[in-house]
Amino acid sequence: MGGTIESESTDGWGCRVSATLPLDLPVLATGGAAADALAGLGAREIEVLEHLVAGRRNRVIAERLGVSESTIKFHVASLMRKLDVSTRGEAAALGAEAGVKAAG
Repeated sequence: MGGTIESESTDGWGCRVSATLPLDLPVLATGGAAADALAGLGAREIEVLEHLVAGRRNRVIAERLGVSESTIKFHVASLMRKLDVSTRGEAAALGAEAGVKAAG
């Protein structure tokens, strides 16, 4: 992802740790395997995937989208099936790899 971590320590003085994380994930060129996997998703599933990329739970996604939590569970299960993944984390990682930005 392009991040770095540095650390230095001095006996008797302590240590310093510095981490740099990119704000935006790299975007794959269109036509990549991850982008192709997203082609079968509907607009609402992409919207839910953006929230998964942001690391949100179903309850929070439901509140933000103004729908029930069971509706979100349905969308998550559907997009996981379409993406052929077994966890929400895998779905989020695949979405991020394909250039899906985390929902604000």
